[in-house]
Amino acid sequence: MAEKKTAFQAEVEKVLRALRKEIYSGLRLPRERLVESDLALSFSVSRMVIRQALATLKTEGLVEIAPYKGASVAPISIKSIRENYQILSVLEGFATGLAAAGLRPEDLDNLKNIVKQQRALDPGDVKEWQRLNQDFHRTIEKACGNRRLGELIRRYAYFTTYWFLALSAPGRIAVNVKEHEAVVKALEKKDAEKARALVERHIMGAGEHLMEHLKLTMPMGILQ
Repeated sequence: MAEKKTAFQAEVEKVLRALRKEIYSGLRLPRERLVESDLALSFSVSRMVIRQALATLKTEGLVEIAPYKGASVAPISIKSIRENYQILSVLEGFATGLAAAGLRPEDLDNLKNIVKQQRALDPGDVKEWQRLNQDFHRTIEKACGNRRLGELIRRYAYFTTYWFLALSAPGRIAVNVKEHEAVVKALEKKDAEKARALVERHIMGAGEHLMEHLKLTMPMGILQ
């Protein structure tokens, strides 16, 4: 039986979720200082909770902590983004290959419905696109039958789920819809190898597009 979380652990996780979202969404910009006392007041928690959350975010590469200067949001690392997309593409590709054999008819119908909704979206409706995109990939992930694999996918998919990076890649939505359609067709034919390869290319293509856009649009000092 899993141990019950302490109140301290629950508060740390609450702050972690909030700060990750603020960083990934661009609400907190790279190089922005993260003052413990201000954060403790903002989240109504102790400074010890904030200190633990910042230490965890440092291990994730989202925060830098320097002696006598304190914590700040880490610069966007092109290298880190590429590495995460590479890992995510392999994980999701493998999950898609597994799902090809076990996908239920209702799962396939759900994927088709999601793509239909995506196709009808206004290109500027990034918020709804993100929701549908998560539903699409989550449906496949659940159908793969490997819980641990799903946990790894969600870990590496954190940075792809918020608006800041999605909004940084205009014009990509139409391409993604076509690629989703191709994945659904491969799954419908139970072609595991093709579905896996399509998802790997789909994710890496989105990553490469994003990285090129960031290089062109981010101010000096924001990128590493």
